[in-house]
Amino acid sequence: MDTGFTYEELPLDQAYMLQNPGGLVLLCTSRGGRYDLAPVAWCCPYEYSPVSKLLVVCDISHRTFLDARESGFFALALPPPSLSPLVKASGSVSGADVDKYARFEISSMPGRCFDLRIPEGVSGWMECRLERIVEEGTSGILFGAVEGAWAVHDAWKHRIHYVSDDIWYRPGEIIQD
Repeated sequence: MDTGFTYEELPLDQAYMLQNPGGLVLLCTSRGGRYDLAPVAWCCPYEYSPVSKLLVVCDISHRTFLDARESGFFALALPPPSLSPLVKASGSVSGADVDKYARFEISSMPGRCFDLRIPEGVSGWMECRLERIVEEGTSGILFGAVEGAWAVHDAWKHRIHYVSDDIWYRPGEIIQD
C-alpha cells in the first residue's frame, strides 16, 4: 500500500517528540510561603476512577520538583495560547534563583485545596495530593491524586501543545467517524 509518506530517520535524542503528550501544563508549587511554577510538557493521566490521577515528569533538581516533594501537593494549570509569553518567561529562569510571580508580575488566584497560586487566565487547573515519586536519572515522576479540578467549558480547545522548544500548537478540528 502506497501511503505517500516519506520517512526520515530521527536522531535518538529526538524520538520522544513522536509521542510527546503535548498538552503543556504549568506545575504550580509552594514551600515555606514562597510560590513557584514551571512549564512541563510530560504530563498524563494514569487513572480515572474513583478519582483522576496524574503523573508529571520534571527534573529532580528543579525547585518545583523539590517543593512538591516536601509539601506533598502541587497543581497543574492549563495555559491557553494567550499565556505563551508567561510560559516562555517562567521556563527561562529557575525558581531557586528568583521569585517568578514577582519577577514576571504574575496575576494569580489562591488554590482552593492547597496553599498554591494559580495564574489568572488559565483554561483550567487540577490540585493534586502527591501519592508517590519515582526517580530515574535526572528525572522525577510525581504521581498525584486530584483533590479538586476547575475549568472553562471545552478547556481542551484552549491548550498549548508542546513538541519542542520551537514547535508549539493548539488543537485543531474534531475528527469523528
